[in-house]
Amino acid sequence: MIKTATRYFFRIWNFANIVNFVHCQTYSDVTNLRASLLASYNPDVVPVSNYSAVLKVNLSATLFMMPEVDPVRGSVTMGIMIVQEWFDEIITWTPADHGGITYISMKSEDVWTPPVTVQNPFKFILLGQSWMQVGYQYNGKARYAVGDIMEFSCSFYMKYWPFDKQICSINFFPYGYAYNEVTFAIPGTVMNTNFYTKNGEWYLEKDSFTYSKDNDIGSTTVRYSFRISRQSLFYLLTIIIPINGIGALTCLVFLLPSESGERVSYSITIMLSLAVFLTVISDDLPKHSEPIPIMCVYILFNMVVCICGLIMVILNLALNHRSETTQISRFYKSLVNISCRRNKVGNESLVDSSDDLIKAISREKQGTAKQDFKKSKTRSRNTNGWVSNGPDVNITWKEVSRAIDKILFYVLVILTYVPSLVILVYIAADSDYNTQ
Repeated sequence: MIKTATRYFFRIWNFANIVNFVHCQTYSDVTNLRASLLASYNPDVVPVSNYSAVLKVNLSATLFMMPEVDPVRGSVTMGIMIVQEWFDEIITWTPADHGGITYISMKSEDVWTPPVTVQNPFKFILLGQSWMQVGYQYNGKARYAVGDIMEFSCSFYMKYWPFDKQICSINFFPYGYAYNEVTFAIPGTVMNTNFYTKNGEWYLEKDSFTYSKDNDIGSTTVRYSFRISRQSLFYLLTIIIPINGIGALTCLVFLLPSESGERVSYSITIMLSLAVFLTVISDDLPKHSEPIPIMCVYILFNMVVCICGLIMVILNLALNHRSETTQISRFYKSLVNISCRRNKVGNESLVDSSDDLIKAISREKQGTAKQDFKKSKTRSRNTNGWVSNGPDVNITWKEVSRAIDKILFYVLVILTYVPSLVILVYIAADSDYNTQ
């Protein structure tokens, strides 16, 4: 019986407290509290009782997105929200005197708020709007959340493009206040990335955020540094591989017969194709001179190889149509030997040498067979490209032209693919974050 009575008593007592609480926190209580707090409040003055003291503002940043990274302009765009917390020594009250109210919010234009500004912006921006709300607890603790899509500058190191890695930073400072008036602090997590939406081109290292403070400009500056790396597969498929493919087509010009009459036009078409392709991708190429991207030097090298191939095609055609009465120098003969020529002249000479051997056998009884056999053996070696002291084998300018075509084909294949592999492996392996 006593337990039941006690149970009902506590229920009635709790209900009375709830009714009293709801009754006390009325609209009139809130408006009266707001009026009393702002009666002698000046939003242009730092809310500290001792004006020689420094107001400490705690910052908590949350990253939502990184929609754009533009190395050409040297800018990074991020969507960031910053929660600021500080103690306002003017806006304080006793909850019992105002119906038990412990929390109230007011427009930022009516109270003092820290003027947080980006120090390295592309366009000046002051975070916060007049319609935003500032929340206050009865003990003066204020909380103000601001955010925006911020575009700020970054110095890009493009040497290893498109496998480059960058270190960027966004800096905040209290605009208009010296470091001995308002200071920033980061007591908790440097940057909250739990709500971050990934960028399709750049990979953000979420754990790379660090911060530092300095007073170089007279105000306290908080610097958030982070690391990003380019996802290079798109550039590999759309720029690097096509350029190598065009370079491979340049090599094939030396496999076309000179009599086809299409070699010069084919070479010019390949060169123009490369020029048009470079024009199309020019917006994606970095425009930095310090340092020059290695890949840009390689693209220029490919263009030079293509032009040199065109020049060599024209000069080789001139050799192919040179008159047979013009004497062939030993240099061109050595090129023919290097290319391991096999032609009808050599086969006919080999047949002649076989006939000589038969005649030599028939004259064996006369004592001249031995000398004829040696001469025949010497001539047979000459037909296989061996160097001898006998007369030079008959070589035509067309054979010289074909020998040069063969040599240039292998040279261009080497110049096209070996540098490509070396440069790609070097850039991908040596790329790292530039900390200078």
